[in-house]
Order: sequence, then structure tokens, then C-alpha cells
Amino acid sequence: MSDSPRGMRLSLVEKVGYGLGDTASNFVWALMMNFIMYFYTDIFGITAAAAGTMLLFARSTDGFFDFFVGAVADRTQTRWGRFRPWLLWLCLPLAVVFVLAFTTPGLGGGQKLVWAWVTYNLLMLTYSAINIPYGALSGVMTDDPLERTSLNAYRMGLAQVGGIIANTGFLPLVALLGAGSQQRGAQLTVLIFSVAAVALFLVCFATTRERIQPPAAQKTRLLDDVRTLLANPHWLMMFLVGIVNITLAVVRGSAGIYYLKNYLGWDDVRLLGGFPAIPLYFLLGGLAMIGGAMLTRFAVAAIGKKWAFIASMVAVALTAIPFYRLLPDQAGLVFTFHLLGMIAAGINATLYWTLVADTADFAEWKFGTRTTGIIFSATTCAQKAGMGIGAAIAGFLLDHYGYKPNAELSESARQGILLMMSLIPAAGLLVLAGVFSGYGLTEPVCRTIRDDLAVRRQTAN
Repeated sequence: MSDSPRGMRLSLVEKVGYGLGDTASNFVWALMMNFIMYFYTDIFGITAAAAGTMLLFARSTDGFFDFFVGAVADRTQTRWGRFRPWLLWLCLPLAVVFVLAFTTPGLGGGQKLVWAWVTYNLLMLTYSAINIPYGALSGVMTDDPLERTSLNAYRMGLAQVGGIIANTGFLPLVALLGAGSQQRGAQLTVLIFSVAAVALFLVCFATTRERIQPPAAQKTRLLDDVRTLLANPHWLMMFLVGIVNITLAVVRGSAGIYYLKNYLGWDDVRLLGGFPAIPLYFLLGGLAMIGGAMLTRFAVAAIGKKWAFIASMVAVALTAIPFYRLLPDQAGLVFTFHLLGMIAAGINATLYWTLVADTADFAEWKFGTRTTGIIFSATTCAQKAGMGIGAAIAGFLLDHYGYKPNAELSESARQGILLMMSLIPAAGLLVLAGVFSGYGLTEPVCRTIRDDLAVRRQTAN
């Protein structure tokens, strides 16, 4: 394998090893996206409004910590590199707080809420501390555009393996392991996910390698790094997209479990020869997203990263709209539009991190400094802010429309869930796609940046 600045090709083992890190991360991410609101309302035992307020605060205020992690990671110097050692150091702490966050203590109402606030915030902080260096790692493994797209395709594909396991296994495992107690079942289920995550992070650490180093003369202050970040218009666009895209995804994802259980009535429904309907929904959706991730390279080759990203947003929006009118007995159409949307979502997620890596190249080309960790940490901050905003909106909408846990769905609550599954996210995505048409890092621009950087690195060596 060449270590030259040009043609940094990655082996299959390294791509798979890197992707397994996101399999581990997605055990946490998938539950945060699709089940955390349900866990807090129907298992843990707090109101949707209280859960939404907590999630908004937690995800919207730890951005400073995220930024700090990125800055420290950029300045980390070990024999393993700047970003890889964080996987080794923090995989076990993440596993511990993951279990604690899904533990329901025998406490009173106020004390229970304090437990939820403390453990959830610890989970988000620890997740950031390991996931930000993990994400930044992809920006320093290769500078080849197709290799970078391929690497992120493996990442997104294997992330969905984690998502499939978490999404399809959570409810059945809660029922199986809980033996009548959902609270006990949730704790044991997350314990299993946590042990698996530790093992996968260690594999990712052992199989990956950092190749791109910052310029030899680079010594910057944190304030300078912030100024460089804010002067990067392409990163600012990705920051905006990160907030809005995740906000809309969380609104829809939070509504999904209520839509499946309460509107469609699939709690005890079995399809395709006896497979439980809700796990099947998540299983096939995860497989479709893997397919989308694998198709990304072809989409980029055909129309470029920018327009493939825009097309994926439009496709997700158009496949969400029909959910407003679909009826409980139209399972075939529910699965059809769900799978088409997840294919588009796989392309979207893969390209997002590829585009973020391009903004790090632009910063080095334009300003002469490479701050990959800060760029990825600030981008993660945007996504977590979107998660907080989306969870808060979901909680407030559920409360506004009168959702009551473990009770028959009212007409008002049904209407709210349908809007959250369809028209609200669709409208937001269509507007976002229009805004992103102004993004400036097109294929010719990226090619010029890559060629110039290659010359600079060769001259420096």
C-alpha cells in the first residue's frame, strides 16, 4: 500500500475495520434516533414533554465539549496517531454509561428525572469523546476522492449493520430478557450491545492507519482554529445541513415506533411467514440503507457528490409524503416507500461525511492549516444539536397532540404522528435541498485542491 500523498489506496481489511467502528457507534445512535423517546415515556416512565426538554438541553449544550474534544484530538501525539488512540481509551467508559442510561432506578419522580438527566448527559459526552476522533480518522486515512467515498460507504453500510441489530433486536430482547419487566429487559439488552461495541471498537483501532499529517510547520492556537473554521463557507454549509437534516430525521424517527405500534397496530402482527412486523420493518430498512451506501460510488461517478447529495434529500422527502395517507391495511405500500426512502438515506448519510472531509481539504488548501478534528467535532456538534432540537420538537408535538403512554391512540394524537412521519420532514428536506444547491465544492474545485495539496506535501517532504 502506498504512503504517497497521491493514490492512497485502502485495503478491504482496513475499510471493513474502519466501518466496524460505526457498527459499534450505531448501537448507541440507533437507539437515540428511534427508541429513546419511547424508552423514556413507555418504559422509564416520564412524560414526552419532560423527555423532550431533557434531550434538547443535553444535545444542544454539550457542543462546547464536542469542540474541546476535536481540538484536543488535533493536538494528540501518540505512536498510534492523533485519532485512533481515542477508540482504545474510551470504548469501555462508553459501554458503562450506555448501560446506566438505559437503567431505570427504584427512585421517586424527581429523583428519577435527575437520574435520567445525569446518565443521558454522560452518555452523550462519552459518545462525543469517542465518535469525534473516529469520524475525523476517515479524513486522514486517504485523500483519494473515490477511496474516501468508498471508505465512507463501508462505514455507512456497516453502521447499518449496527442499526439493524439495535433496531430489530431492541423490543424483542427487552421482552425476552425482561421476563415481564421492560425495565430489566432494556438494561440487559443494552448490556449486550455494550459488550459488542467494546469488541468492535478494538477491531477498528487495530486495523486502521493514519496517513495524512498536518503541515510540518503547523502550530496554531485554538482561537486561530475557530477563526479558520468560521471563515470556511463550505463547512458552514455542511454545519447548517447537519443541524436541519438530523432534526428532521429525529422528528420522523421518534414518531416511527408510535406509528408502527399505535397507528398501524403492528405490535403483534407477523408477516412473511411469521416474522414480527416491527423488527421486519427495521431489518429491511437497514438492509436498504446498506444498499444505498453501496450505490453511492456509482451515484457520485454519474452526477458528482453535490448533486447526488441533493438528489438523495429530494428522494427521501418524496418517499415520506405518502405516509400521511397510507392506511394500516396497506402494509405493502408502507414497506415500498420505506425501503425506497432508506436507499436514498444511505446515499445521503455516506455523502455527508465525504463532503465534510472535503471541507477539511479546503481549509488546508486555503489557510495552510489542517484541523480535521475540529472540523469533525464542530460538525458532530451540529448533528447533536439537530438531535436535541428534533427530540424536543417530537416530544412537544406528541404532548401537544395529546399522546398518552400505554393508552388508546386519540384522533388528535394519530394526526400528529402522521404529520411527524410525512409532511413535516418532507417539507424541510425539500427546502434544504434547494439551499444546498449553492454549495461550492464541486468536482472540478475538489480536483484542483487535491492536486495542489499533493504538490505541497511532496515539496514539504
